[in-house]
Amino acid sequence: MDSNENVDPEAFFDYLTEGKIEAVPGYYIELVNGVRNHESEINQKIQDNLDNKWSLKRLNKSDLVILQMAVYEIDFVDQVPAKVAINEALEMTKKYSDNKSTNFINAVLDKIMK
Repeated sequence: MDSNENVDPEAFFDYLTEGKIEAVPGYYIELVNGVRNHESEINQKIQDNLDNKWSLKRLNKSDLVILQMAVYEIDFVDQVPAKVAINEALEMTKKYSDNKSTNFINAVLDKIMK
């Protein structure tokens, strides 16, 4: 599934969960729409905190999405403490990526928080 502005959050959730979860949590829709609405500033913040040899285009898609969701929660969702957003991001990375990605995402989010 390609990323674009017209992605239906419910269809995207179904795609991610392979149809194994019937109800789409309301917060998930808020998260997808929030990232979409603030994508350019979120991506800029991520890019500004990557090492010089990295770019957004070089990132694994799942790692980029996890970073985008974490930055959205850190910057725009007052009910979610930054430490919780980072912990959630790391747990998702462990599930959907590998140890190198977990360390990488942790380092990027740590730089963002400083």
